Order: sequence, then C-alpha cells, then structure tokens
Amino acid sequence: MSGTGFFSAIAALVKPNRRRYDRRLVSAPIHLHVGSDRFECRISDVSPSGALLAGAPSLPVGTLLVLEVPAVGVRADARVVRQSDQGMGVAFTKEGVGAIIAGWLRGQSPVEPA
Repeated sequence: MSGTGFFSAIAALVKPNRRRYDRRLVSAPIHLHVGSDRFECRISDVSPSGALLAGAPSLPVGTLLVLEVPAVGVRADARVVRQSDQGMGVAFTKEGVGAIIAGWLRGQSPVEPA
C-alpha cells in the first residue's frame, strides 16, 4: 500500500468532527428540569451550542428541558440530541448560551482545559 493509500484508509476509519464549536471541559453539579421533574447530574463539557451531562436520566431525543447551573445562577433551555455511554448530549435553544456557561464555570471548575 502506498503512503497516500495508507492515509486514505486511516482517514476513512476516523469519524469526522461534525461539531461547529470546540468543547471545553468543566465539572459542576446541575439541576435538570423536565416538566415538573427535577434531576441532579453534572455538566462535564460545554460548547457555545451544547453540553454533555453525566449521570443524567435517559430521556428521548427531542425532549425539551431546562438546565440550571446553581454555581453561576444560570438557567438555559435545551433539547436532548443524543444518549451515549458518556452521558446525555443537549443542544441549547439559544445560540451562544454555552459560551457564557463555559466562561463562568471554567473559573470555578476543578477540571483543567485539555
């Protein structure tokens, strides 16, 4: 196999990053509100458009929820976009909300940036 063929084969195996924004590692407890139900979990990474929630309940894709970050006094509307072994992925309904959350949490979070 030629060098070019080798790299083409590797590129075909690597999943492309389809995200519009880089994610920032954070670690903070959050309250997740779904209708009248409230759940405790953690936000583990965040970008301007979404976040990954660890320890969140399994909710159907498309479920609307409110994410409350008590450490910074922020509430943000979001919807579930995926479930994985790492947690539940949510997309914020207002663009840029995650940038505000990330900025505030990075000053308070014990997780250092990658």
